[in-house]
Amino acid sequence: MIRKWIFSAAAGLFTLAAAAGASAYGIGESIGRVYYSGIDTYINNYPIRAYSTDGRQLICAEDLRGYGFTVDWSAEDKALYISPDYSVTELTRDDSVKRSIYLANKRAYDIVYSDISVYINGEPVESYSIDGRMMIKLRELEKIGTVEYSAELNRSAAYIDGLPMTEYAPLEEDRQSKLTIVLDPGHGKSSWDMSDEEKTAAGYDNYDGGWGEWRHWIAGSASEDCHGCDGEGTCWYPIGNGDRDTEPGINLKNALAAKAELEGMGYNVRLTRTTNDENPSFKQRVSYCYPNNDFNAEPDASCYVCIHSNAGGGRGSAYIAADGSYTQKWIRTSFEDDSNFLGECINNRIISETSLSEYAGGVINGQGYMILFNKCPVPAGYMEIGFFDSSDLGILDSESGAIGRAIAGGINDYMWN
Repeated sequence: MIRKWIFSAAAGLFTLAAAAGASAYGIGESIGRVYYSGIDTYINNYPIRAYSTDGRQLICAEDLRGYGFTVDWSAEDKALYISPDYSVTELTRDDSVKRSIYLANKRAYDIVYSDISVYINGEPVESYSIDGRMMIKLRELEKIGTVEYSAELNRSAAYIDGLPMTEYAPLEEDRQSKLTIVLDPGHGKSSWDMSDEEKTAAGYDNYDGGWGEWRHWIAGSASEDCHGCDGEGTCWYPIGNGDRDTEPGINLKNALAAKAELEGMGYNVRLTRTTNDENPSFKQRVSYCYPNNDFNAEPDASCYVCIHSNAGGGRGSAYIAADGSYTQKWIRTSFEDDSNFLGECINNRIISETSLSEYAGGVINGQGYMILFNKCPVPAGYMEIGFFDSSDLGILDSESGAIGRAIAGGINDYMWN
């Protein structure tokens, strides 16, 4: 798969297109990536949160308000104006800024195309829009001061004469902040063994005398079911469609093995089910993308991986490709590309690190209508790992540890690219 973004080209195109007032991109369309920085960053020895892209150290323009700058927004100009406020004589050190242990160099935000400009002391600077905020290169502060980098100290530092200065102190290590991955082992308990109360608690609805769930959220919603996009119920997915016998145990073993590997890498992992006596709806499953399963909050998961095994007597592993018009709240325009790249990264690891072969060239097309793709707010890798009704079953039973390591390795590959 060819990725949409080549960072230096994307950033250059963004700047030139903004200056020319025209672009092949639409406002809000993803054109690149911002990563968490592993370099300690300071302004007058006060630590500031830093990010990076294409080897460039970035800071959030709005954060400069806490470092002796005025940062004024002009709606009329669609511009952010930054300038030192030399009347400031005292600053408070932000001790919440720490050295990233688990986040460094992993994905943080999309860079999105924007028509907003940023100025420092009236001079335009290269800027990057990320999720309603603007980022600038730390080097842009050379317009009003000096910027230094020390490989020995792993430190970038800007010095602005006339603003408060403090003594340099190394950052404490942050061993708490971790990226969150959601692992979904799919359906578990048979619907025939569930009471009506259990089905309701698991997030299922009763429609036209049967239990199940709707494929879509209402466009722009994060939790409101469409109740039939065409008014005839063709978006209805009966609960029994997910009933399996052998598969739930296989999927859970693979998910638990992947969870252990990911946690060893420094990720936080949420499982949508932890036993084979559960059968959560997709509504309940995607709730794990949110803090405390709260649909009213902003999603805090980095990605979601659906771990399934295939049926039909074939052989090998593949991912299901996202392909369609997804309208749920929170997703970026890169949702489809990101979801497919995530699936590709995982599947490449599986076929290279386990005895499973590649099925259908590694990708299953034509099934982008899947419920997960229409309800998940973050990139979703939809995996069909082996065929549980073929000779693949022996591999699935004996190599769950290797499969789990491959899933974790693929997720980590995605987070670093």
